[in-house]
Amino acid sequence: MHRLYWWLRYGNFAPGVGILPHMGEVIAYYRRKRYKTQVDFSVATGCKLRTIQEWETSAMLHDLERRIFLARLLKIPPALLGLDWRLTVYQDAMGNFENKPAGMVEIVEEDSYYHYEDTLAMGWECLYSGRAAEIASRIDRRLRRLSEVSKVVPVLQQEAWQYLLCQFYQLHMAIAQHWGMDEKHKNIVLNDNQQAIQLATQLDDSELLSAVLFRGAQMHLEHECYATARASIDGALERIGQVRTPLKVNIYLAAANTYVNYAATDKTLEPQVHGWLDKALNAVYNGKIEEDTSFLRPNLAAVHHEKAKIYLHLGKHRPTSKGYFKDAHNELNMAWKALTSDLAEWRMYFSLTEARLFEAEGDREGSAKAGIQALETARLMGSKKGETLARDVYHALSKKAGVNPYVDNLGVQLGMF
Repeated sequence: MHRLYWWLRYGNFAPGVGILPHMGEVIAYYRRKRYKTQVDFSVATGCKLRTIQEWETSAMLHDLERRIFLARLLKIPPALLGLDWRLTVYQDAMGNFENKPAGMVEIVEEDSYYHYEDTLAMGWECLYSGRAAEIASRIDRRLRRLSEVSKVVPVLQQEAWQYLLCQFYQLHMAIAQHWGMDEKHKNIVLNDNQQAIQLATQLDDSELLSAVLFRGAQMHLEHECYATARASIDGALERIGQVRTPLKVNIYLAAANTYVNYAATDKTLEPQVHGWLDKALNAVYNGKIEEDTSFLRPNLAAVHHEKAKIYLHLGKHRPTSKGYFKDAHNELNMAWKALTSDLAEWRMYFSLTEARLFEAEGDREGSAKAGIQALETARLMGSKKGETLARDVYHALSKKAGVNPYVDNLGVQLGMF
């Protein structure tokens, strides 16, 4: 895990002198947001290119006036350059200023930001552990409040708060998906995704936008909107070189799951699907994965589960090709073995995949048992989506001839009788 430096909300800068970040990295980061090249920055400041290069490699700029100038020009949060915010806002010692900070006179208390950041991290922990229902209303309230706060913080703080807001939309989207799969709840999730895309695009953050597009692709796949899912995951793939391993692995897996819907009828796409799966597996096998800001958890359980889903899909659409269902079982068995106890949410998805696999093979009893397990997990989590998907399993099984007590029991637990 990376060290929790106080400046992480602004960027992943290396440590500099004392308790400050590396000032050269800070200047370079904010310079790239305003000017494409050092030459452009040199023209704007009237300084020589050599001076610009020195600024961007120095761990510490000792000239106070120079730091104030750079903070104002590049809109750098003053604290990153070891400055008090008053030095960049006040025009004189009397505290007069030309541009009053919109909505607030003082900088938002730093603890307030980290309160939201900690809530975000705990929200993802609750989601993965199957306790999303317990914190859903709190996350919903925090999101609405954060949306207002991000509009009134001082200009120099806005990017950090908007970044946090974008992450909250992604968490809210993930939680809201468990509320149901009807049109009403689909629109809630879709709105979260659109808001997050707008923020990530405005911030011009490739990794953040890739995470939003990845989660959008997953959402569209769940609703079988394959063309929209493909457009979303293509956008994430375009930025794959600008993201870190946790997100990269999940983009590869989502790309495989998206394109397999086309590979089922176009065999030329199948090598690409397997290529993405191999890249994801190799990345996980390579060892320790650097943590990023996506809150994703790439591991062997996830990779093997996604591979099982791929083989299941291919097997259902190519009944004359042998071996796909067997491969799916092998991958699913490995996924169960690699699953850790802190990922209760994944148990529901694994059970649903198992139910679909048995159903595709004609094993109604095995499918019903897995469906019952998925339903139990869904209810423990308070997931209406899980209940809907378990009901889909029951409907598929009940259409087949013959009476099976386990199928009937699944129906009884779903309240179908």
